[in-house]
Amino acid sequence: MSFLNPIMALIAAGITIPALVALYFLKLRRRNMVVPSTLLWKRAIQDLQVNSPFQKLRRNLLLLLQLLILIALLLALARPATRTAAEPGQRVAIVIDHSASMNATSGGTTSGGGTRLDAAKDKALELIDALAGGQAMVLCFAQSVKVVQQTTGDVTLLRRAVRDIEPTDQRSHLDEALKLVDEFALANAADASSESKMRVYVLSDGRIHTDQQEPLALRSAELTYVKIGAERQPDNLGIVSFAARRDADKPQLVRLHARLNNCGVNPVEANLTLSIDGQAVNVQPVQVSPGGSVQRQFELTMPDSALLRLSHDHGDDLTADNEAVLVLAPSRRLSVLLVSEGNAFLGSAVASVGVKRLVVMSPQKYENQDPATLARGGWDDGQGEGFDVIIFDSYAPRKVPPADSLSFGAAPPLTGLELKPARDGEQEWQYVLDWDRADPLMRYVVLDDVVIHKPGRLVVPAEARVLATGLSGPVIAAVPRERLQHVVVGFNLLDSYWPMYVSFPVFVSNVMRTLGLDGLGDEAALAYSTGQVATVPVTAGTEVIYTGPATMKRPVRHGEAVLESFEKVGVYVTSNPDVSAPFDRLAVNLLDALESDLRVADKIEVGAVDARGQVATASVRREVWRWFAWAALGVLLIEWLIYTRRMHL
Repeated sequence: MSFLNPIMALIAAGITIPALVALYFLKLRRRNMVVPSTLLWKRAIQDLQVNSPFQKLRRNLLLLLQLLILIALLLALARPATRTAAEPGQRVAIVIDHSASMNATSGGTTSGGGTRLDAAKDKALELIDALAGGQAMVLCFAQSVKVVQQTTGDVTLLRRAVRDIEPTDQRSHLDEALKLVDEFALANAADASSESKMRVYVLSDGRIHTDQQEPLALRSAELTYVKIGAERQPDNLGIVSFAARRDADKPQLVRLHARLNNCGVNPVEANLTLSIDGQAVNVQPVQVSPGGSVQRQFELTMPDSALLRLSHDHGDDLTADNEAVLVLAPSRRLSVLLVSEGNAFLGSAVASVGVKRLVVMSPQKYENQDPATLARGGWDDGQGEGFDVIIFDSYAPRKVPPADSLSFGAAPPLTGLELKPARDGEQEWQYVLDWDRADPLMRYVVLDDVVIHKPGRLVVPAEARVLATGLSGPVIAAVPRERLQHVVVGFNLLDSYWPMYVSFPVFVSNVMRTLGLDGLGDEAALAYSTGQVATVPVTAGTEVIYTGPATMKRPVRHGEAVLESFEKVGVYVTSNPDVSAPFDRLAVNLLDALESDLRVADKIEVGAVDARGQVATASVRREVWRWFAWAALGVLLIEWLIYTRRMHL
């Protein structure tokens, strides 16, 4: 128990308590009178004798009761308060972080050397046990938020929900959890007074990813951040980057790049091992200073698919970032078909990408081919090989292209896709107003100075991605359809100045690498991060099963299977013969510098308020001065009853 106003209470006590006691020492000045008898005054005299000065203070029940009344009032004036998890009837949201950094052993439970998640669960159980008749809901968050127990006052259900939370290797994102809790608090705000505002307890180490454009915020709840893992300094050497690229001129040559961060307070010496399909091929020693990082590069010749694993042997607090895995895709150079009457700009841009084969075909000859043979091979009387990408120059094919396609000045016959001509009266020469710089197809593409003569307007289906927009509407879009990607440019190249700018071959290069190389782009290997969703192409069958850190079984629809977000790092393998390399093995890594940094954050920024962490069990302050005031009133009533009884002899 603590006191919010102790100084004022002490001053009042120094004045009132001596004054009360002095009243029982003082002798009243009375006039001498002759009376016939004092028999009826015996009881009264016993009380009045204590008023004689300098006499010994006798035991007096009234004085004791009056002192108790005064002490109770003084304690009420001092405003005593207690600490509890929640005020009676208050609503509480317990939000537990179960991301990758919460698997660290630094700052875990003291008994048995548990993880930070174990310590967070222990704190949550303490909060539940101290609910004081209130209600609580339990949530856990990592890449996304999950409500593990709706609002209830049943302590048994709440404790079970906390114990059932499982660890993950995902990143930590708190925004969805706070948004969900805030919406729940707003929905119930009509039934809650300001004193019973929902209290949110975030049990985390504070290693949280935030969106700078939309900061964390709570409108109808109060947040308390409970720091987990602050008991000792962490020790962690994490692999935060691992990528592979093939040489443009020699695709069989692979260059690997890795970066390691030392997030501890001591220097680290370790051995970094590169393995191919389980066989160690290169070992390098590394020395990393406290808070520093080191980079390493490897080169190897590998024309086929392989499983690349990079690991270090330093024993630290977090194992999820001690290794990283890549599935190397087979070396391949694109085979491209250009359907055109002749366009030197387009042909030169495609050839500059370094394609394996470029075939130019007239629109008439294209329509005479079997579309299926253009993708798998066997076209032109069985002599031609299949194509990875088909480019249409100012020509719209009669049927949907059998491979990934790029169209200029025309649109393939896809449902919901249409190229509208320029309207009468529209500006004849137009600029590109905006484009999606974050899309892989538009990486490093600058369209500020591109001028177009009477561009068309694309009408796109709901699943399409608008890549660039002009004055009349969308001018570049990407439309996915049955495992294929179709990129459409709504104007003829020769009706613009785009081929004169360097951004045009950059755009063509992006398209070739994104469409024809299964979306790997410059990367030569396939890898996913925890929390990502994977789309796997499947040539046949109705179901695909992956085994590894977890078993994932998904149906096949329209030639692809969509796997749910990965929770654990590792390699997921399928034996399905309808899944070809590199998708037969899926590598999942953490590769996140924030999660590998195990230092506990002192605060969480929520809107304009900094929620500073509490190491002890989170609690709220509840004033209890009213109980002392009621106690003083009760004792006063007893004192009055005793006094009136004594006066009526």
